[in-house]
Amino acid sequence: MGSSEINLNRQMVSIMPDVVVELFEIDFSNLQYIFEEFESLLDTSPNSEPIYRFSSMQNGTNPIYWKGNAYQPLPIEASGFENKSDGKMPRPTLRIASPVGLLSKIVKMNKDFLGCKVTRKRTYAGFLDNNNYLNRNINDLIKNPFGMSDPGASFLDDIFYINKKVGEQNSVIEFELTSVLEIEDSMVPARVILSRYCNWTYRCKIGCGYKGLPIETGSSKSLTSNFSKDSEGRVDPGLYSNGISDIPEWSKYGKNGNPENLKGYKLNDVVKIVNEKSKNPYVSAPKVFVCAKDHELAKNFHPFFNADYWLEDACTKSIESCKKRFSKDDPSLIDYNQTDNVGLRFGGFPGTEQYPIER
Repeated sequence: MGSSEINLNRQMVSIMPDVVVELFEIDFSNLQYIFEEFESLLDTSPNSEPIYRFSSMQNGTNPIYWKGNAYQPLPIEASGFENKSDGKMPRPTLRIASPVGLLSKIVKMNKDFLGCKVTRKRTYAGFLDNNNYLNRNINDLIKNPFGMSDPGASFLDDIFYINKKVGEQNSVIEFELTSVLEIEDSMVPARVILSRYCNWTYRCKIGCGYKGLPIETGSSKSLTSNFSKDSEGRVDPGLYSNGISDIPEWSKYGKNGNPENLKGYKLNDVVKIVNEKSKNPYVSAPKVFVCAKDHELAKNFHPFFNADYWLEDACTKSIESCKKRFSKDDPSLIDYNQTDNVGLRFGGFPGTEQYPIER
């Protein structure tokens, strides 16, 4: 038995043990995270890595340090981690505060954190890093006055995965967690054979590969004509003759704007947002938006959060939607779509229509 285990066991059987400190980590490295968008919106960067670390306990105005990592103070309620005798796997709930709606925006941009790993770490206060006592005037040696720092003395990590977002209010978000054995929608093989549904990620260079202009929204609303309530909305294909390569990236300074001359966007303007930091081709696929309403300051109307001003180009995942982008069946779409004689990039399996799914 190592020294860390001995220290932990001593605390567990002590008549007056230290306070147990709970620390939480949310790892969403498997999802799309676009930190530069938050820098432009809030003039700050929430983090430099796709792991958020929180603790419901306070260390003055400073984070709690454990194993060299900083856990930011944030109100958290966690319950349901206990294993019951009925044999059912625990499904804990995690309620996290969302100051000024910042966490809500991060969650929305990252698919509600579905499938993200949540780790609960627990240790005694006496084993925390010495960094917790800097500038506290507790002692001159800047060491833990309540014990000896021991990064190895901790309980086993509780690892769960976010199953769904069960509630969201102005300042609180609640998640349901589940074990890795109960993650919903986990399938083997990962690509399911469906006759009428395309599994490809839209505009990804793997599979879909569409590089043309916006065609329609996810609800099949046309983006080539009459999409504006106030006046005729129509994307001019002559301005983007080379498809996606001619579409400019959205800027918080607006179209042709700069830090000294802030501008907005006009009806029918087309922009794209690309996550260039991700090495995952499915994550880095561009998102294209069409301006549906004039606005003077671009930074106040981000495409992700203002559906009244921006319409997202999306695919309905059907063969009909694929034909609109890769065939010449509709003459009105030839100037918009991508007809390179390669054929449809439909990711479904129409030939399996005669074989119904058996459960």
